Amino acid sequence: MPTRLLFALLPVLLHASLDAAVVPEMSLEELTTQSQIIVHGRVLRSWSEWDAKHQNIWTHHEIEVLDRLSGSVQKTVVASEPGGTVDGLTMRISGEVPYAPREEVLVFLYRTPIGYLRATGYGQGKYTIHGARIRSHSGGVELAIPAGRTRTGTSLRGLDGVDLGAFKLQVRSVLERQRESAAK
Repeated sequence: MPTRLLFALLPVLLHASLDAAVVPEMSLEELTTQSQIIVHGRVLRSWSEWDAKHQNIWTHHEIEVLDRLSGSVQKTVVASEPGGTVDGLTMRISGEVPYAPREEVLVFLYRTPIGYLRATGYGQGKYTIHGARIRSHSGGVELAIPAGRTRTGTSLRGLDGVDLGAFKLQVRSVLERQRESAAK
């Protein structure tokens, strides 16, 4: 009986894994280095619209900045992710990163070639805050270490559930080490 159940579920399991994007697993140091802006904030609102060339739909999330860890920002910053719905047309992206109004987040953002700020490393660059603890978001993506590469730095997987204050200290410590290294 269990074998029949496994064969019955096999198409569902295969579809689920084929639906996920595979992205390189990042360390905290890589995530920090590849991000132009790192902020702790609260999502104020979200909206979707076409890009300037009217080829792709992007969903934009305005975030009130509560604490700036890195980068030059105003009182708000807009994080943008591909996908969304405009005029009844929906574009979905495997590994899309969801945001919700009033959600408290800590985001690592990089500037895309078209000028939008986007979560670094897909969902690896977005954390939600629940009860002063960080929760990672990498739903919809499979993390993999590329062949021939060894894991270095601080694993992001081990940071899930860490106290927000301790996480910020760790990020600031990485930023300071990077500044010192660049000054040499």
